[in-house]
Amino acid sequence: MQTKTLNRAMPIVAAALGRKLGVNVIVGGMNASHTASTDGQTIWLPDLPPDSALREVAWGFLAHEASHVRSTDMTVFRAAALKSPLQKTLLNILEDIRIEQAIRRAYPGTKKTLEKVVDWMIGNHRLCAPDPKDHPASILTGYLLLTLRCRVLEQTALTAFAVQAEKVLRQTFPASTVRRLMGMTIEVTRLGSTADANELAERIIQLLKDENAEQPQNDSKDSKDDSGNDSEDGSKGDSEDGSKGDSEDDSEDDSEGDSEDSEGGSEDDFGDDSGDDSEGGSKGDSEDDSEDSEGGSEDDSGDDSEGGSKGGSGGSSGDNSGDGSEDESKGGSGGGSGNDSGKTSKTLQQALEADENDFDQDLFENAKTLLETESRRYGHQTALPIAEDALEDAFLNRQGKRLLHDVQGESRALMARLQGLVQSAQMDRQYAVRQGKKLVAHRLHRAGFGDSRLFVRKTERTAPNTAVHLLIDLSGSMGNYYGGESQSDIAQKSALALALALDTIQGVSVAVTAFPGFHGEDEKVSRLIQHGQRPARRAGAFLQQPRGSTPLTQALWYAAADLLQRQERKRVILVMTDGKPDDVIGATNIIEQCQATGIEIAGIGIKIDVSWLFPRHIQIDSPADLKKTLFGLAEQFLV
Repeated sequence: MQTKTLNRAMPIVAAALGRKLGVNVIVGGMNASHTASTDGQTIWLPDLPPDSALREVAWGFLAHEASHVRSTDMTVFRAAALKSPLQKTLLNILEDIRIEQAIRRAYPGTKKTLEKVVDWMIGNHRLCAPDPKDHPASILTGYLLLTLRCRVLEQTALTAFAVQAEKVLRQTFPASTVRRLMGMTIEVTRLGSTADANELAERIIQLLKDENAEQPQNDSKDSKDDSGNDSEDGSKGDSEDGSKGDSEDDSEDDSEGDSEDSEGGSEDDFGDDSGDDSEGGSKGDSEDDSEDSEGGSEDDSGDDSEGGSKGGSGGSSGDNSGDGSEDESKGGSGGGSGNDSGKTSKTLQQALEADENDFDQDLFENAKTLLETESRRYGHQTALPIAEDALEDAFLNRQGKRLLHDVQGESRALMARLQGLVQSAQMDRQYAVRQGKKLVAHRLHRAGFGDSRLFVRKTERTAPNTAVHLLIDLSGSMGNYYGGESQSDIAQKSALALALALDTIQGVSVAVTAFPGFHGEDEKVSRLIQHGQRPARRAGAFLQQPRGSTPLTQALWYAAADLLQRQERKRVILVMTDGKPDDVIGATNIIEQCQATGIEIAGIGIKIDVSWLFPRHIQIDSPADLKKTLFGLAEQFLV
């Protein structure tokens, strides 16, 4: 069902948000049916009904994509995405965090807009923590997405999911991998560009490769120890090697890590490994810990007792010791025993070799899918086009000066008449009343005849407070010639003449737009004059050639969205066309909505009857009469 007015129509709201965020937005766009996307310059949104619960998701998607348009280097992004599915996914997560931070700094209100997407996803069970049975790559990227959004973007609704994601990460990957990964996540807040985000993604992948390369050595060493110890006392060997040796190394590393990491550890821990320090060392991390003294000690987020207890207060302190013991007994988080080293090596290899199908859908990819599905169910699409400024060059400027001279010479009488009518309507007029403060001297004698209207009162008239948007149909059929001139030339001359006249009247603002776009694109319109521009300086823009079809619906949406941003009390759209709209239903709907919103609209049919479409209409059979007709309509709206 169409909205009755335009105030809450999605194309209008989206256009206003797009202008505020400094990006181009097309609603119900033509790039593909019902598709939500961006090409790095323009954002396409599918149209949704006013009562759709997904409208909040749409605004969040718009804010997110706008941050990409404003901040993402798409060349770097596309090149990195071709290297591997894992790098593409990691970069997407890191870049999303970076750009959303940036747009929140520029537009603080987008924080709540983006949070509403997360809230909706959680409330509708579209977002959850990774499961231990998931693919290792999905567990890794799921942890990063949830943790970084919770900590860096302060989307606290994700706290419980982030806690669970860390548990699953520790159960799946070696402790040294987890520790070094957590250290790297601290750098996300310092990313300054897409290239920085890509460099961090590459370092995470290199971390996995390094850890994977070390695992076979551990395998070989553990096998050798096991074979030697089994002959005498396997259980004793395991106890001494797995407990004594590692505990000494761990205690040494932890003492270093704790002294350097009292801040970093507490910052990065969700409180899921309070037992990792006491027993996690027996997982075979002695070598990794010594090698990772830089990365691990500096960024150790969960291996000290202080960090664990502090993080535990965030949601799982009661389960920490149990989880640590249980995880260790299963060999899930440390992966240091001889049998588990092979398992962790396989896990790392699986993560590195993951394909597109091994990852869960990204948060905003999920939002995109939801919007497109809802739009298809909704059906009818509106389309708010992009405006492009009419091209001007030295030749057109010279031609424009000649055109301006011709138009001014032909239109002076009509301009004077229009100005005179408006000025006359603005003049204060006096009339006699029965009460007042000032007597009318020449009426005093009428008191003897019983006429008590002896006082004067002035009518209070205000200057016109009107915004006018003139639409010119420049479809291919407007190339037909009449008296040596094409209909398109006559239409543009008439529009320029009216704009020049209105520009001289105080309280009137005028804009002129041609459709379709400069190269005949339905999803674009060509701006000849914007509100506030002087028509005389834009004369060269009124020399465009006919092209394309008649996308009147899109042009009306653009004019309506433009007028709704104006402060003038009265808003008027004047349309010149010689053909039937491409989308009759869409054109009818937007005209009805314009009327319901208070926008007055009139159509001028050039050799065509438009009475069936426009509430106020005029048909002219001679394009030469177009100028007089335009001025006549302007008089009706202004006086």
